[in-house]
Amino acid sequence: MSVPPPVRVERRFHSRAIDGVSVWTRPFRTPGKVSPPDARSLSSSCVSLPPGERVGEHATEGKEELLFVLEGEATLLIGGIATKVPAGHAAYVPPNTTHDVANEGRSLLSYVYVTAKTGKP
Repeated sequence: MSVPPPVRVERRFHSRAIDGVSVWTRPFRTPGKVSPPDARSLSSSCVSLPPGERVGEHATEGKEELLFVLEGEATLLIGGIATKVPAGHAAYVPPNTTHDVANEGRSLLSYVYVTAKTGKP
């Protein structure tokens, strides 16, 4: 039985073509945009919020959004309803939804969000 070669993990931004397909890797735990340069409808970013901070109310106009909580606990606020999202969990925000993300905990909140255009206004 043959052993497959080890998988090499990229530690920094890297883009290359494999079999004619562009492959892009980048670390994502540093706050800031992590969107692939060739992406047509995806956008993402890593956010770190100290205790007591909020992102600020905003809308996902024409986009849907997924939040992946890496550490801490996010409070997702939609329509006056607060939903706790602990580390290791994800939350979905539908298109055209006004929402806010807050850190009501005692430790740093770190999460990655990904938005995708829906093609519908």
